[in-house]
Amino acid sequence: MASTNKDHAKLKEVSACFTEKTLQDILYTVHNGKEVNVLSWEFGGSSTIGDNYLSTIYKIKVTGTVDGKKVQVGLVVKALPKNKGRRKTYRSAEFFSNEILFYTKIIPKFEMFVKEKNQPQALCIPRHFASVMDGENDFIALEDVTFLGYEVIGRQNSLDEEQFKMILKSIARFHAVSLAFKDQNPHEFREIVEYLHETYYSNEHWNWYKRFHEKILDITKNALAIEYPDSEAEKRLKSYKVQDLFQKAVELCNRKYHSTSVVSQGDSWIPNYMIRKITEHEALILDFQLARCASPVLDLSTTFYSCTDKALWDEKFDILLQFYYNELFNTITLLGSNPRNIYSWDMFMNEVKEQFVFGMIFAMEIIPMALLDESEAFDLDLIKDDNGIDIADIWTLSYIKTKEGRLKLANIVVHAVEKGFF
Repeated sequence: MASTNKDHAKLKEVSACFTEKTLQDILYTVHNGKEVNVLSWEFGGSSTIGDNYLSTIYKIKVTGTVDGKKVQVGLVVKALPKNKGRRKTYRSAEFFSNEILFYTKIIPKFEMFVKEKNQPQALCIPRHFASVMDGENDFIALEDVTFLGYEVIGRQNSLDEEQFKMILKSIARFHAVSLAFKDQNPHEFREIVEYLHETYYSNEHWNWYKRFHEKILDITKNALAIEYPDSEAEKRLKSYKVQDLFQKAVELCNRKYHSTSVVSQGDSWIPNYMIRKITEHEALILDFQLARCASPVLDLSTTFYSCTDKALWDEKFDILLQFYYNELFNTITLLGSNPRNIYSWDMFMNEVKEQFVFGMIFAMEIIPMALLDESEAFDLDLIKDDNGIDIADIWTLSYIKTKEGRLKLANIVVHAVEKGFF
């Protein structure tokens, strides 16, 4: 990694608003000193093509002095892509707005709440240092948690039971914060969730998503036809019209004011988690560009279907649901509310029966994308039209070639049918 010393052009590459003063303010925030100087910054590797469609990711190590003492801070900075066609195609500014409002309007309230309760471990997310939101120069600067021992998980992997439990624990704690906060501060909760807007599953986005949705539905039908011909799952999926599943997802995502709705991560697939096995095993939740206020089951079902596979569901599905709920129950209790009153086991299981289908619908998109190897990933900076193009013309997925891959997708629909979710 070559040192760039004080290469201001590199900072401008991130955003016109990402300056040496930004770095100085971050050093001040982290180390809380009086005299802060930035000595240098180094840019590390950027993200793998195909892992970040909505953002460009930069890793930066900042060196400085605080009150005469030399310090370093590692940053991960997400910025709007420079390619205007890519921005327009993926509506990047909308997603950035949602995540920045999540970090600046919701998380400060949650942080204060868990601090008052002496339960800071309930918020399993990276620390937010700085952001700008103007639709042109947007960026979000977060703590680089690799310095704390967290590691990414390859997106093509399925999680084993130990890894999955680490993620379930983090999601349960994160959801519990919403439920307890809402119980104790109902009006304030309603105010802060107003900042979240549905960035994906809403009727206003149907034309943007339509052709791609048709494609992933066709890929799923093909996987079922080959691996489970004439099965109940194949017949059930065939009976649905193209827009039906999208409409079901729209309905489930449009429940901001339901009593059991929580601030949810919204995009719960493997690249959006990091885990560490030093001291206590734990996971961090990343990326809130699809954050919404809805049932906890939406995140939970997506995580089950996109991060694990049939072997684990067959053996441990009910046990893992119980594991998630126990962690949720315990965290709500630690935060000073009564989980039996605000989200009982029966309420939870009713939502599992009613809403677990969401994970199946979203996984129909996630699994074909996760199965792509690096050589097949889409380079979105090749988009030439500044006005953007149809996402189906850049996300050009085809039928899954391997039996293992087809089963990974088809098994999700089979499981959802067997459980009565679909």
